[in-house]
Amino acid sequence: MATAQHTSSAFEQDLTDLNLKVVKLGELASRQLSACLRAMSDFQETRVDRLIERDVELDQLEAEVNDTVLNIITLRAPRSDDLRRVLASTKAAHSLERVGDYARNIAKRTKSIMATDSNNVPWDQLIEMGGMVVPMIDDVLVAYQNGDLDAAQAIRNSDVHVDKLNTDLFSLVIDQMETGAISPLVGSHLLFIAKNIERIGDFTTSLAEQVHFIETGQPVDTKRPKADRTSWLIGEG
Repeated sequence: MATAQHTSSAFEQDLTDLNLKVVKLGELASRQLSACLRAMSDFQETRVDRLIERDVELDQLEAEVNDTVLNIITLRAPRSDDLRRVLASTKAAHSLERVGDYARNIAKRTKSIMATDSNNVPWDQLIEMGGMVVPMIDDVLVAYQNGDLDAAQAIRNSDVHVDKLNTDLFSLVIDQMETGAISPLVGSHLLFIAKNIERIGDFTTSLAEQVHFIETGQPVDTKRPKADRTSWLIGEG
């Protein structure tokens, strides 16, 4: 009996450590995106350089999560609900690491725009869009820790608002390029930045869906609402 209790206690500690690593990864990814948005508002290129350099921390954390998962499966042989939770953490870590990758790409493109003499850059719209995504990341981390299905569903549904902002910004940037208000180079960077923010929203909703899978053992059985019409707008051109 004592041996069983010891094993159970050790396994619970492994799960706790794994959960903390995933949450730490998410918190770092959220801070990276927030710092990108601040760089857009204060035009500090040195801040952007630090963001690009710090991406390696997210890669290291994802590797730590994967190593921990391998150790748990090898040493503890988890079953059923516990195995589902352990395996889901690898997908969660991947989603959060990709958030960091997109933040790095946003930082690089922001720096490129800052190096030009371009005016009329719609920084406010980009910041508004990113400012909608950051709380989604923070909220989904709480939902992940607490196994909160209602919160996860709300986060999943809220991504439609990010899609709408992306579509509006896409139209604005295209119009600015057509009228010569911004150069094609700057416009291209802006479109990629907006798309990266939209993809961060997608990865956040993917993590929300992982919360549902962890807690119920079932995938989400409905398609989430989408409002990204950028491909349609290209077709209309």
